[in-house]
Amino acid sequence: MFRKLLITAGVLVVLVGGTFLYFKDTIMGTVQFAKQTKETASTVNEVNKKLPALIQQAKDDQADKGSGSGSGSEAKPTNKTAEKEIKQQLVTVKQELNKLVKTEPPAKLKNMHEKLVEHSGEANQQIDEYIKQIENGTFNAEEFQQKYEKMKDTPEFKEAEKYLKLLK
Repeated sequence: MFRKLLITAGVLVVLVGGTFLYFKDTIMGTVQFAKQTKETASTVNEVNKKLPALIQQAKDDQADKGSGSGSGSEAKPTNKTAEKEIKQQLVTVKQELNKLVKTEPPAKLKNMHEKLVEHSGEANQQIDEYIKQIENGTFNAEEFQQKYEKMKDTPEFKEAEKYLKLLK
């Protein structure tokens, strides 16, 4: 009886081990995709927390740019720290999105991943445009805030936020 139990247990171990080896690439790919998705979600969440304050600071800096120093003869130089930080945050989001786009999704998530790839091209173009504006000194914080607020109201953004909260 004990011998039959040992043989059965041995066969089960071999079957489970063989099954794992057969599906190892799929399992490891799914784990890697989940890990990258969670990392991207975490990064985007952090950026979304920082952006409103940075945008406000950039708006304040730009408003101060036009005010003179008493006599009204010269505009005072702007502090571009907020704009530089916005640029860094945008670069970070772009890098994270590109990592996620390059990560192979599990078969069940292929359609969702294809949509992500499609939208990431648009997002990258928009990010590149804002980075250029910051570098050229033509960045308009008020306009950026309006577009950011408008984007946050879109159904896609709300759906993404829902998934980001689940991944926390």
